[in-house]
Amino acid sequence: MGANAGVRKARSESELREPTDFGQGSYVEAQVLVTNSCNLKCSHCFVFRDDNPNSPRDKMDDATMLHQLRRLRDKHGIRSMLFVGGEPMIRKELVLKAMKLFEKCSIVTNGTYGIPSVPGHGVTVSLDGPEGPNDAIRGEGVFQKVKQAIFERDPADGTSVIVQMVLTKQNEAHLEAFVEEVKDWPISGLAFTFYVPTRDDQSPLVWHDLGERDRVVERLIALKRSYPGLIKSHIGALEMMMSEVCMDSIGENGGKCQLRKALPLYMGEKSSFERTFCCYGNDVDCPRCGSYMVFNQAYHLAQGNEGHLPITGGRI
Repeated sequence: MGANAGVRKARSESELREPTDFGQGSYVEAQVLVTNSCNLKCSHCFVFRDDNPNSPRDKMDDATMLHQLRRLRDKHGIRSMLFVGGEPMIRKELVLKAMKLFEKCSIVTNGTYGIPSVPGHGVTVSLDGPEGPNDAIRGEGVFQKVKQAIFERDPADGTSVIVQMVLTKQNEAHLEAFVEEVKDWPISGLAFTFYVPTRDDQSPLVWHDLGERDRVVERLIALKRSYPGLIKSHIGALEMMMSEVCMDSIGENGGKCQLRKALPLYMGEKSSFERTFCCYGNDVDCPRCGSYMVFNQAYHLAQGNEGHLPITGGRI
C-alpha cells in the first residue's frame, strides 16, 4: 500500500506543469501574484490597468503553484517572497503553505478577510486615508472593516503588521489626518508610497508636475520627524524622491532602478507565470515613478547596505 502510494505521488508530481523559463539569473527577492481576483476595485490599482497581464482570471491550481514556486526558488536562489494579488487572502491556505518555502515573506492585503497570523513575517494592510476618503477609493464600509480586523488580531503573535497608504493627487489632502487617525492603533508602523502612473496617464490621480509631488514628500518628511517611530519611511529615501534628484535613482527607462532586480511573477495566459517590465507592470512612466520601494532600495545601496533591499514599502 505504501509503495503504491509513493508511485502515485511521484507520477502526480511528474505531471505538474513546469514554470516559465526566466533565464539563469539570480533573484534573491521575488513577488508573486497568487490570484488576480479581488473583492475590491480600488481606483489606483496598478494590477488591472491596460497592458498588464490581468486576464484570464482563472487561477493556477495550488499544487502547480507550489511546485513552480519551489522550482523557481531553487533555480534562482529566491529567499524572500512578497505575496500580492488581486487579494491574496482569497487563497489564504495556499499562501500559508507557500510561505514555508521561503526564508522571509510578506503579504500585501486589503484586510477585509482579516489579518493573517504569520509570526516572523510581515503583513502590509492597505488603507488610503481616513474613513471617508478611504472608502471613496476602496469601497463603502472598508475602513471600519479593516480597523476591526486590526483591533481583533493578537498584537503579540510575532507578526509585523504595517498599514500602508498609497498617496495620489486624489487623496494627498488627507495625509496628516490619516496619521492622526491611526497613530494609536495596535500596529508595527505606517508606510507610505506614491502612485506609479502609466506613460499616458492623465487621470486625476497623477501629479503632472513633480514639483507638486515634492510638496507632499516634504509634508511626509515633516510627519516622519514628528512620529519617527511610527512612520517607517527613511528621510534619506524620501529626499531621493524630490524632482531635482529622483532620476538619479531611476535612470533612463528604469536603467538604475534596483526594483527591477526582483522577479515579479504575474498570472499570464494559460495560468502560467510571466514577468512584467517591473513590479508595477509593463507600461510604467519611470520619470514619474512614485514607488517608495525604488528610492528605499537606492537609499540602502547608497548607505552600503546592498544586502538589504526590501521589495515592499512596509519592510525597512
